[in-house]
Amino acid sequence: MLEKYRLFILKTCLTPHQPSGTLSYWRDYLFVSALIFVIPLCTIALIPGLYLSYLSELWGLLIFDCLAFLGFIGIAGIPGIPLSIRKWTFIAITYLAGIFLIYFLGNFGPGLLYLLSVSVFMLLVLPDKYAFVSFILNLLTCIFFGWLIYQEDLQQSYFTSTVDLQSWIAISSNLIFLSAMFSILIPKLFKGLRQSLEEQSQLETALKRQKEKLKQSLTDLETKNNELEHFTYVASHDLQEPLRMVTGFLQLLEKKYGHLLDAKGKTYINFAVDGAQRMRQLILDLLAYSRVKKINEKAEPVDFNQLLEEIKLTFRPEIKRLKAEITADTLPIVHGHSSFYFLLLQNLIGNALKYSKANIPPKIHIYLEERENDWLFQVEDNGIGIDPAYFEKIFVLFQRLHQRKDFEGTGMGLAIVKKIITSLGGEIWVKSSPGEGAVFSFTLPKMVEAA
Repeated sequence: MLEKYRLFILKTCLTPHQPSGTLSYWRDYLFVSALIFVIPLCTIALIPGLYLSYLSELWGLLIFDCLAFLGFIGIAGIPGIPLSIRKWTFIAITYLAGIFLIYFLGNFGPGLLYLLSVSVFMLLVLPDKYAFVSFILNLLTCIFFGWLIYQEDLQQSYFTSTVDLQSWIAISSNLIFLSAMFSILIPKLFKGLRQSLEEQSQLETALKRQKEKLKQSLTDLETKNNELEHFTYVASHDLQEPLRMVTGFLQLLEKKYGHLLDAKGKTYINFAVDGAQRMRQLILDLLAYSRVKKINEKAEPVDFNQLLEEIKLTFRPEIKRLKAEITADTLPIVHGHSSFYFLLLQNLIGNALKYSKANIPPKIHIYLEERENDWLFQVEDNGIGIDPAYFEKIFVLFQRLHQRKDFEGTGMGLAIVKKIITSLGGEIWVKSSPGEGAVFSFTLPKMVEAA
C-alpha cells in the first residue's frame, strides 16, 4: 500500500523522461520526496492542531490548517499541474504556516527557526536564479512583525506575552543573517555539483558514443571477415577444377607426346605439373583455413586416442619411410568437433615428421596434463628445432622458415592450428632451440561450445 502511494505521487508529480543525471532532476526528486512524507505527517499533526485552535478560539488558524492540508493533497494528487506551480504553492503554504505560527501563538524563536528551515528547503528545490527569494521573504517578514510590535498591534499569544521590539530585532537579525549566508553558500555548492554532474554526463555521453562506434566497427569487421572467409572458401573450391584440368592435360601431353620432347621440354612439363600440384595443395590449405569456425556438425565427445590412431594411418607411408615412432600418454575424451581436432593433430604431427633430422628416426610424444578448467597438450619431437626469434612468425599465414627445395609445404599448417585453438578458446605456444627439437604446447577447454 505504501509503495503504491509513493509510486502514485512520483508518477503524478515528476516530469516523465527527464534525464536522471541532471541537477534539476535531483531538485525535483527531492521536492516530490518531501511531498510523500509531508502528507502523512500533516495528517498526524492536524488533529492536535485543530484541537488547540478550537480551545483557544483561533478560528483563523483553524481555517488555515484545514486549507493547508487540502492544498498539500491537491499539490501531490492532482495530475497535469506543472511542477514549478506545485513547488511555489507548497512553499507559499509552508511559509504562511510559519507566519501564522508567530502571529497567533507567539512562538517567536521556534517560528523563526521554522521560517529558516523553509528558506533552506527553497534553496534546495528551486533553481539558483531564485536564491535570494527566501532572504527577501525573511527580511520582509521580520520588518512586518517588527512594525506590528512597534504599533503594539501584535495579538496576545495564547502561551506567552508579546515580545518587545528590541528582543524581536535581536532574534530576527539571526534569521536575516543565516538566510543571507545560505542564499550565497548553497548556490555555490550546487554550482560545483552541477559542473560535476555535467562533466560526468558529458563523459558518459562520450563513452556511450565510443562504445557505439566500437560496436559498429566490430560489426563491420565481423561482416568483412565473414565475407572474406566466404570468398576464400568459394575461390578455393572453384579453383580446384581448372587446376585438376591443367595437371591432367599436362600429364597427357607428356604421355602422348613425350617421345617428341627433348629433356628440357620434359623438365618444363614437370615444373608445370609440380607448380599446379603445389597450387592445389595451397588451395586445399586455404579451404581448410576458411572452414575453421564454419563447422556445422554438432559438438560431441571425441576420443583423442582413437583420433591419434587414425592420424597414424594417414601418415603410415611417412612413418614407415622415416622409421618414426609416435607415442602418447593416455589422452582424454574432449567434447567438441572431431574434424577440428583431427586437423589440429594432423598438422602438428605432420610438421614433426616433415622437419625431422636427416638419418635420425623421428620420435614424437604427446604429453597430457589435466588442469582445473582445461587440458594441456604438449607435442614433443626430436627434429631440427626452431630459432626463438621465429616463434611468432611460424603461426602467421604463408610464413616459411626454409626453402621449398629443403622442405615442402605452403606455410599454412601452424596458422590453421592456431586458428583452430583460438576459436575453441585455447592458447598455443612453442619452446625450442635449433637442433634440439621442439615442444608445441596448447590448451583446450574441457567444455567446448559449438562453433
